[in-house]
Amino acid sequence: MRKRFVTLLLTAAMAASMLAGCGSSASESTTAAAADTEAASSEKAADTDAEDTEAASDTASADNSDKTIYVIVKVLGNQYWSVLQAGAEKAGEDLGCNVVVVGTALESDIEGQLTLLQNAVSAQADGIVIAPLDSVSLDAPITEAYNSGTPVVLVDTVIKSDNYSAALLTDNVAAGKTAAEEMLRRLKEKGISEDEEAQIAIQVGSTGSQTINDRVKGFNEYWEANAPEKWVVLNDDIKVNDGDISKAVGFCQDFITTYPNLKGVFGPNNGSTVGFVTGLTETNRTDITMVGFDFSAEIETMIRSGNFDVASVVQRQYYMGYDGVKTALELAGGGTVEEKTIDTGVILVDSTNVDDEEIQSIINPGV
Repeated sequence: MRKRFVTLLLTAAMAASMLAGCGSSASESTTAAAADTEAASSEKAADTDAEDTEAASDTASADNSDKTIYVIVKVLGNQYWSVLQAGAEKAGEDLGCNVVVVGTALESDIEGQLTLLQNAVSAQADGIVIAPLDSVSLDAPITEAYNSGTPVVLVDTVIKSDNYSAALLTDNVAAGKTAAEEMLRRLKEKGISEDEEAQIAIQVGSTGSQTINDRVKGFNEYWEANAPEKWVVLNDDIKVNDGDISKAVGFCQDFITTYPNLKGVFGPNNGSTVGFVTGLTETNRTDITMVGFDFSAEIETMIRSGNFDVASVVQRQYYMGYDGVKTALELAGGGTVEEKTIDTGVILVDSTNVDDEEIQSIINPGV
């Protein structure tokens, strides 16, 4: 049985495009609550792996060579989406179906992603797996695809309505709380007094992403409930970098210049994290604590340097890609889902655990 994998690139002016990826992490010295969350996520992942193996075997026993699943990612070329793509293509290989991976060149190219979605519907895809660039703008077109009878599986990000077949993603509010807890723990371990003023800066890739908004929400909820009164998040000055890394680096430098009591920075998505990593590295501000999301080459270098106080919340996007294709294929064959939304879990990564077997299996799956 021959499997077909297609990857297309869409520039800002074109209508066909591709995808790219990012990573996640865990810290050996997290607080008890974070450790419990991490253990639960690991147990869930193990259970999911076992279930996936059995389900994949059942699905693979059918002839799926005439089935085509479109996977529409947010951006092609970064480490996060590349890992999700690898999971999707492995599912196609295991299950014997065709997988077409497409994505835009820019995180702000909502119109481009809309075109990709319309192309998938026009091509009569048997199933669509999509990570929406914007939870509001993509709601209506995803709803239209779903109402046409095509199975639509969301990964990484949901839309505003419930008009989709299934969703595999991180519980982003909980993940944001994990990030805030880790930031607080690190600042306290550094000996910063509760009577000392401390400012925490945030920049985001987009204000239209429910994923990012939920992470910021979770971060603030935990912070407001647990942080000393004089330790404040700069919510009145959250920068929006539109997925532009150079802009994100500039925002990091702006924060450093503007806020003399800057003690920590939080990047709730991969691009923002890379911007903070690069900005802190270029200015050698080893005194500023950073907690980010996902696992890029840049944050790996920062973690391994041992010079910075840094951790990253890493997602299990490989499983989002694999299970997204598997679920879409099962639905295309008339199957149903037991749970509409699946939390794929997160893990904190820092210098203490970056080489652990479990971490490496998430960061570099299949290696």
